[in-house]
Amino acid sequence: MVKAEVDRITYSMKDDPEAQTNNLLEMLRKVPMVTVDGEDQIKIKGNSNFKIHVNGKPNNMMSKNPDLILKSFPASAVKKIEVITDPGAKYDAEGTAGILNIVTIENTQTSGYTVTPNLAVSNTTIHAGAFGMVQLGRLMLSANYGYGHHERPTSSYGSERWIYDDPVNHYLSESGNSKTKGDFQFGSLEGSYEFDQKNLLSFSASLYGNKDKTHRSSFTQQADAQQQRVYSYSTSGLSESKYTYFDASVDFQHSFKRPEQLLTLSYRLNTNPSEEKDTRYYTELVDVPAQLALEDRYDHPDNHSNEHTAQIDFTTPLGKIHTLSTGVKYIYRLNKSDNEEWHRPTGSDQNFVFNDDASLRYKHRTDIGAAYTEYGLKMLNFSAKAGLRYEYSQIKVNYPDGKREAFNSEFNDWVPNASLGYNCSPTQLLKLGYNMRIGRPSIDYLSPYVDRTDPQNIHYGQPDLESEMAHNFSLSYSCFGPKLSVNTDLSYALSNNKLTPYSFMENGIRHTTYANMMHSKVTSLSLFFNWTVTKTTNINLIANGNYSDLKVYRTGDRNNGFSGNCSGGIRQTLPGKFKLGFWGGYFHGGINLQGKGANFSFYSVNLSRSFLADDALTVTLNARNFIHPTRKSEHIIENRDFRFRSYNEWDDLSVSVGIRYRLGKLKAQVKKASRTIVNTDVMGGNSDQGKGQQQSGM
Repeated sequence: MVKAEVDRITYSMKDDPEAQTNNLLEMLRKVPMVTVDGEDQIKIKGNSNFKIHVNGKPNNMMSKNPDLILKSFPASAVKKIEVITDPGAKYDAEGTAGILNIVTIENTQTSGYTVTPNLAVSNTTIHAGAFGMVQLGRLMLSANYGYGHHERPTSSYGSERWIYDDPVNHYLSESGNSKTKGDFQFGSLEGSYEFDQKNLLSFSASLYGNKDKTHRSSFTQQADAQQQRVYSYSTSGLSESKYTYFDASVDFQHSFKRPEQLLTLSYRLNTNPSEEKDTRYYTELVDVPAQLALEDRYDHPDNHSNEHTAQIDFTTPLGKIHTLSTGVKYIYRLNKSDNEEWHRPTGSDQNFVFNDDASLRYKHRTDIGAAYTEYGLKMLNFSAKAGLRYEYSQIKVNYPDGKREAFNSEFNDWVPNASLGYNCSPTQLLKLGYNMRIGRPSIDYLSPYVDRTDPQNIHYGQPDLESEMAHNFSLSYSCFGPKLSVNTDLSYALSNNKLTPYSFMENGIRHTTYANMMHSKVTSLSLFFNWTVTKTTNINLIANGNYSDLKVYRTGDRNNGFSGNCSGGIRQTLPGKFKLGFWGGYFHGGINLQGKGANFSFYSVNLSRSFLADDALTVTLNARNFIHPTRKSEHIIENRDFRFRSYNEWDDLSVSVGIRYRLGKLKAQVKKASRTIVNTDVMGGNSDQGKGQQQSGM
């Protein structure tokens, strides 16, 4: 199920029976070099700054909210996951850890049409969807749509905070519970029209939407150094969130007489509105100080992101062993953020009144121009690739309400990359690579809006942040045989201006913001092992380990230590066409500048069987964490002035059944241009979708 190439590792999701009933976030725990911790935070080789693509195209919505979206995205709709750890010059320079490319199902059956409806039901989620494909002469179309509803069990949460040198506000505690339910849907359309053998037009569109409602209540108490109560209050509220993502692209490809010589023209549009409505009520106030300014409040952050991209790519062979690729690209990106606050006196039934002083409107425009050239060599058992990319970016920030002064910034970045591969044998690959990557701050990092939703913990961005730069070095070995497959990767990442969140205390309140001030050194080692014991038995193992050394000279903060995870499973084909699988693992929490994450373990059992001719009907049963279903995650932030501990506890038992039925056959697949637009910037594969297809990541 795993394949290694010079620049990526590919995990075949369609060959894993557990994908029929699990969500994509759970299945990512099986992907080499990817970790998902107890708080559903995703990292590649220990780094959370990566980009997510869907079918070779960047998905800003997933990159910004991966845990939210991937938890509601059915893994049965995914064909494979590509972990692109060495992006070449043709890719955008952003995303310091690389790219996670999600390739969705395209039917590989071969006569007229095909339709595959599917249904998955668990104790927390129900999802139904269908995939269809049809050929009409030279026009080929495929479509996928799914709709689901989730309702999670009530979870408990809380936090503790100690301020070491404050005898009055020494210890603050909060405990509460919440319950979330919501609906989600996604759809995609892909098509192509082949004018003749040399000219191909391909197009695609995708849509994702999510609506959630969360009810919550909590109790907060402040105590002094002698554990005597200073003040306390209770909180209740409702949060309603809505996320939408739409993406459309068109590619025209012209093939020349010379084999593999291609010219591609591409255009891409995406829009990403998100909205939240949060209502919070305070009750049972006891001796609450006036400086907290507790008022019932209604917060309405409304964010919009629009992006237009145009691109030209040209690739040509130079003799039998050389390849040259070059291209240019322009991106226009506009982010708008309107943050409205409405207040009223605590305990009253008055209407909420708009608070203009606390509200903020913010507009952020980015123009990016890029050009690249990349050279490839394949000679005997050697392969090499080297490239250079230039990116010019201009940022314009203004405040339509006039509350702050507008400003502009310009950046010029030269981004090199190089890799060398040696095939020790037809099944063994040794690879050495280097690349430089950039991490540009997103609107969440840049917006100066002060989020006081939690009066004890306030958050805000910094509009003058710069891009972070990271140098990545890697050495990997892969051996894939009929019985035994092994992949191991040793890497080192260095950054001297890494973007990082950090917290500090001011007047008894914890402030969290961002800065380009962290020096980061991360050494990572990953191992993937797959053993086909017999024709009916398969065993695999994934292990990832990281040592991080993080420090900030300006503040004196420093943290270092180990993190990692180990997971493994066995798949067994039983008599009667049954397939049984077990998967489990352990995660040792990662570290950040001021703290560390939680340790946790997980396990699941899967049973599936196919019926009818050509295995057209497949039924899958899955159970997860059924012996000890309660899960707890903990996060600690600490420096010389304070210590903050937060935790969440929830029931993670999942029992599900999935049904998939395939109707009809089709002899053609949707053809796609060999190159298409890939935007890999902004912090927070597709290589075999057509024969010989390449990605253009400008």
